[in-house]
Order: sequence, then C-alpha cells, then structure tokens
Amino acid sequence: MVPADLQLAAFERALSPKELVLLPGGHFDAYKVHFEESSGAALSWFRTHLDPVAVSTGS
Repeated sequence: MVPADLQLAAFERALSPKELVLLPGGHFDAYKVHFEESSGAALSWFRTHLDPVAVSTGS
C-alpha cells in the first residue's frame, strides 16, 4: 500500500479532469465494504469524462 500523504501528493500533481473520493477502511474495503459507493463514483466519472458520444461528436 502507498501511504496516504504520497497518494494525496500524486493527486495534487495530476492534471484535470480528476476527482478524489475518500472512503474509510483499508485497501480492499472499497471493494468489499463500500463497493456501491466506490463503483458508483467511478462509473459517474467515466460517464462524465469518457462519454463516447461527446468524444465522437467533439461536444
């Protein structure tokens, strides 16, 4: 696992678009305990930023 301070520093350096979702618990809790929240956040981000219609039409 990567320490939280290194993860946050990497996030700050990353270019947009970006979104940070913090969930309590350990590494696998995002998959085992908070799956609905973590997968919902990922799906929402992908739909917003990787919408194939918007990409193909340039809008």
